[in-house]
Amino acid sequence: MIAIFFALRQELTSLKPQVNILKKIRRAHAIFYQSEFCGFPITLVQTGIGKNVSEAIQYLSKCFRIQLMISSGFAGSVNPEVGVGDLIIGKHVLRSSQETFEGEIQINSRISCDASIIDLAVRLSHTDIFKTHCGDVLSVNKIVRQSSTKKNIGNQTSAIAIDMESYAIAERASALGIPFIVIRTISDGIEEDMEINENIVTEGGNVNISATARHLLNKPHHILYFNRMRKQTKLATNTLSAFFPNFITQIYNSLLT
Repeated sequence: MIAIFFALRQELTSLKPQVNILKKIRRAHAIFYQSEFCGFPITLVQTGIGKNVSEAIQYLSKCFRIQLMISSGFAGSVNPEVGVGDLIIGKHVLRSSQETFEGEIQINSRISCDASIIDLAVRLSHTDIFKTHCGDVLSVNKIVRQSSTKKNIGNQTSAIAIDMESYAIAERASALGIPFIVIRTISDGIEEDMEINENIVTEGGNVNISATARHLLNKPHHILYFNRMRKQTKLATNTLSAFFPNFITQIYNSLLT
């Protein structure tokens, strides 16, 4: 079975409408959608932001025979060649325990993604619908808001994108001996500052309506930013929606038994 992990409900919409959901399971902050896609077993997991993924993987690995773990959803660009809506295929996942990234950056560890899955993803990503980049992804503890900070990360590391969950998933997959890959898409570019706070999203990965309303009441000039982000996340979602169906089918037909 393939398990695909998304932090946010909005990210999950890239694939959820295309699968046949057999069972919905809630456990702690995570939601599991046991599903079928073209007759193939697949589980979609909404984990929430950050390190909640470890508990979700522990539960999932006890209940199912997982053959491949995929970290998916949105990512931020730290490379000027990587733009909004572009597909990211991870080669390695990097980890830095730093809380800030304005100065010198230290990479604490690195985990490689599965080479055969990378090769398949790259072959299937040749399309005129979106651009694709294959490179390293850096997982961080907090949202990186400033464009200058994203540029510093890109200049000092091999990363082309950043997220908050991939390393935790990769670490658990490695410990369990399960192949792993990152398939993400860019929702915010390197030139953009992010004008949001973590409390706008709940721990389970849903939009906090009351917190969002309070934010906009206090800072009404951020409405334009929210509208821009809505358009960019829609573009990012469309990229995953276009890529995943053929990718999943080809994995089962050629790599998994």
